[in-house]
Amino acid sequence: MNGKPPLIRRSVAMRHPVWSSYGPLVMAGVVDFMREEDPWRLATENDSYGEMEAVKIDREWHGDGLILFRATEDELAEFRRRGQAVVLTSTEGPDLGFPRVVPDNQQIGRVAAEHLIECSVPHFAFLARGETFYREEQFAPGLRRYARERLGGFRSKLAEYAIEPTVHYLKGRPLWKDQTWREVETEVMAFLDLLPRPCGLFVVDDSLGAVVLRAADRLGIRVPGELAVIGFGDDPSYCFATFPALSSIAYPGREIGKQAAAMLWQQMNGGAPPPVRTEVAVQTVVARESSDTLAIEDEEIRDLVRFIRRQAPHEALRVAELAERTTLSMTTIKARFATVLGHGPKQEIQRVRLRHLRHLLMDHRLSLAEIARQMQFGTAHELSRFFLAETGQRPTDFRGKPETATPGKVVSAVIFDMDGTLFDTEPVYFEAYRHAFAAQGGELSREVYFSKLMGLSNAAIETALGAMAQDRFDVRKFRKGWKAKWRALLAANPLEVLPGVRELLERLMEDRIRIGLASSSDREDIELSLESAGLASHFPVRAAGDEVPEGKPAPDVYLLACQRLGVDPKDCIAIEDSPHGVAAAQAAGIRVLAITTAAVEGPCLRKANTLAELGEGEWKEILGTTRPIRVP
Repeated sequence: MNGKPPLIRRSVAMRHPVWSSYGPLVMAGVVDFMREEDPWRLATENDSYGEMEAVKIDREWHGDGLILFRATEDELAEFRRRGQAVVLTSTEGPDLGFPRVVPDNQQIGRVAAEHLIECSVPHFAFLARGETFYREEQFAPGLRRYARERLGGFRSKLAEYAIEPTVHYLKGRPLWKDQTWREVETEVMAFLDLLPRPCGLFVVDDSLGAVVLRAADRLGIRVPGELAVIGFGDDPSYCFATFPALSSIAYPGREIGKQAAAMLWQQMNGGAPPPVRTEVAVQTVVARESSDTLAIEDEEIRDLVRFIRRQAPHEALRVAELAERTTLSMTTIKARFATVLGHGPKQEIQRVRLRHLRHLLMDHRLSLAEIARQMQFGTAHELSRFFLAETGQRPTDFRGKPETATPGKVVSAVIFDMDGTLFDTEPVYFEAYRHAFAAQGGELSREVYFSKLMGLSNAAIETALGAMAQDRFDVRKFRKGWKAKWRALLAANPLEVLPGVRELLERLMEDRIRIGLASSSDREDIELSLESAGLASHFPVRAAGDEVPEGKPAPDVYLLACQRLGVDPKDCIAIEDSPHGVAAAQAAGIRVLAITTAAVEGPCLRKANTLAELGEGEWKEILGTTRPIRVP
């Protein structure tokens, strides 16, 4: 015995769905961290058909920490109650303030756009699932946020070329039904059949990309000649299960696993809370036959451009070498390049080399000397001069500058009021209250309701009407009566979303801005209203009037929404339609966008009758973004 205390290994669970191939990559990153820092005892869900004891990782799992793809709110609440550390590795689902480590979805979209732009196609499109339905709650069925974020990056890069892509979100379907795949393929075929050609299509991930290639084959669409396709994930099970093979952007699973492990270690050791969301850059486009095209009608120039894009990343090509591969004169080559690409062959060589150089610089394991050798620069100094001339930045500065947003520049979250902001439920509430009040001999006028009661919590309205009715008022009977009438009215007439709301929600998701709801209504009323309007999936984070001590104009419901979003009130914007709501948001320290015709006290960012009235410049200023914003 050497007298040293026995090594106590922490117990850490990893849970990743079997339908995703990313689990082994994430596991490899976790193991990388363990080898460098702290050996853990890892637990994974397994089914070895009886050879090993089955392991179940759920709310009943007791250990030090968990790295989960997604989780239910109930599971996360139980882990927090027990003091367990948690890190999530998916964009979707609740987090209850636990950190996420996810791929940079906007960068994925930008990289996909850059790749398709290089294909020189005149048209561009984006395809994703709008919603996904699972039986298992842990997979977070509903609206897909990662798809919106990837579209945001795709759209922003294309906007630099004044291009707007064709966008289609597939209808949500129950994935467990036998014929769902046929319905998905049929919808994909209908979308592809309407696309202009030739077209570059970014598909949100490889599994859907495989569906696209099979659908294109059924339609007789030539890939890549008429349709260049790129996916995300670099999943061999999908990329090579089609013909032609699918081009893809590699999932940075190993780095995600390593960073997730570091955050888990930080939590387990009582360190400072990690960021709510950490994004890992993607580094590699794996080009395969599905996008190996140049939509250039001039066959001789197309061959030269393909030669440049194949050789220039690794060779110091000279323009004179191009003339050796064709019967064209150098003057003709330069003229035709300018006609087809808008620049000469020298600029094309430099552009291709710069793009590859940026990619290599993102790998910090490579020295400048090694990169110079790989790309046939004479020296590392020559490489640096080239990069500085093309970008105005030294390679060392580029490496030291992470691709993250400037802190505080962009709004962290937008918190919506519900009634009168998302949809006009106030007339429904008025009629329900009026009906129940009349049943007890009272009379509620529109003027009294809309000038004095609108925006208050249900409990506050009940108290106010009780004071008006005095001793004849039975609050229990009144509550039962107005709720029954309210539900009947809602069932008979589904709520219509107000102008500009859906467009704004989509834009916020594309910009990775978190979305919350803070309403004076009770939780049950909120859920029924959102379902009626078809907005339930847009608002996973909700705060209700019956969950706080005091309703609006007190700040409680807004502070609860901020807490559940994991954001500081000063980094948020509230969208309100009533004086009580405006006062509540201001009292919480939140900047307010007032969508109302009523007079409001205190400073507001803007005041408008509807969201649709606000123009592009106003949205840029409100959200703190320089990105082009589509006006609803």
